[in-house]
Amino acid sequence: MSETPRIALKAVTKRFGAETAVDAISLDIAAGEFCVLVGTSGCGKSTTLRMINRLIEHSDGEIHIDGQPIREIDPQRLRRRIGYAIQSTGLFPHWTVARNIALVPGLLKWSRARTRERVEELMDLLGLAPSEFADKYPAQLSGGQAQRVGVARALAADPEILLMDEPFGALDPITRESLQEELRRLQGRIRKTIVFVTHDMDEALKLADRLVVMRAGRIVQQGSPDELLAAPADDFVTSLLGGRDRGLKRAALTPVARLMRRVDAGLPVEPAVAPDEDLRLALSVMLWHRVECLAVVDGRGRVCGSLHLSDLMRAGI
Repeated sequence: MSETPRIALKAVTKRFGAETAVDAISLDIAAGEFCVLVGTSGCGKSTTLRMINRLIEHSDGEIHIDGQPIREIDPQRLRRRIGYAIQSTGLFPHWTVARNIALVPGLLKWSRARTRERVEELMDLLGLAPSEFADKYPAQLSGGQAQRVGVARALAADPEILLMDEPFGALDPITRESLQEELRRLQGRIRKTIVFVTHDMDEALKLADRLVVMRAGRIVQQGSPDELLAAPADDFVTSLLGGRDRGLKRAALTPVARLMRRVDAGLPVEPAVAPDEDLRLALSVMLWHRVECLAVVDGRGRVCGSLHLSDLMRAGI
């Protein structure tokens, strides 16, 4: 018998008057899965996200959390069980960072000691030293710091589910990439069920366990990033995934360790890549240095293997 999905959408439709925004979609999301919804503007991905915590009520079909229809759960109780992070952060400007993070624990009547411990734990986890940031106000934070506070607030009551709607969309590329890495590292530790909406395909491919492509309110294709890159369902999915650039995008999902050979005696230490870096980066280094072989160097600076262009070609990367 299969395990009950953490989130299940069953033929879910949302209409706004005569317009159908989401059209009879079905989707099961397992506990601990990082599911990313992608598609062009107006495809229904944000509407789908907001139906899960009843910020928008669905018109037809059913949405279940752990097997229970969400319409059987009081909306306020439901939202306190589900973390929610958005692009604008939604922080209260006249509240300190610590008070913003403590919002939901306060609504749940946690003790002061428990709340303070949880706030400090999350600030440490997200690289916000409590001694430096707890008493600051949102206007005193950079965009990346404010976004970290927004994520910390969404996680404060330790929800099983985290909904994220374009959370890094307003950030500059360097800060955005840093927070993507932070979220990947965080998910490796906390294993929440995350539903994440983005229009940035590189972001989606980097973060997703499962990628769900939507078009005109319907699900066109779903699967792992590698599955979609290897076999897109149609021209629309191919275009969304980058068209002829798909080979490089697929290389970005593959660590050097997967194709490296074990230690080659006498191999120069430079140019080099690390085992956990991706093949797209490795290919860029090869092109820049005009070489067909790279040293692979571990965290101690020791050569632990080699990466050859011929092996990338044979692997179809």
